[in-house]
Amino acid sequence: MKKNSVNIYIVEALFLLMRKKSYENISITEITNKAGVGRVSFYRNFNSKNDIIKYWIHIITSDFIKKSKISYKNDDAEIFFTKLFSHLEKYKEEATLIYNAGLIHLLKEKFESAFFKRNKYDNYKSYFIIGGIFNVYYYWIINGYKEAPKELSTKLFNLMTK
Repeated sequence: MKKNSVNIYIVEALFLLMRKKSYENISITEITNKAGVGRVSFYRNFNSKNDIIKYWIHIITSDFIKKSKISYKNDDAEIFFTKLFSHLEKYKEEATLIYNAGLIHLLKEKFESAFFKRNKYDNYKSYFIIGGIFNVYYYWIINGYKEAPKELSTKLFNLMTK
């Protein structure tokens, strides 16, 4: 998936609307009007509102992986967690909107696919690692991001090593 300006306008429009009303009550027409694009442009790039969220998750994940060169195997675990949670903190408002819309599973799916692409553990170990990291992230969202990324990383590292 490539970034393009029409898609970015659509993503921004959806998040703006999600700040004001429930996800299920947002129509495609409202999104295209807010984005300043036609319905044809929307349907050329997306099939549904969920596709917009998936696109946004894909873009922020891809950008992060490219820029950080993050690796669960090669980075010290605490450094890995700090990089990851520092990145995720930048998008806490959007993640909270996604959580409130009942779409947190879309974030989890991307966690899983990104991890599986970059790590060759057996499936049980991979799901164990992913589940632990994601559930700490999930709790961080529902708990209002009380900890700083470094503090959260230390907590997770301690859970895994002690």
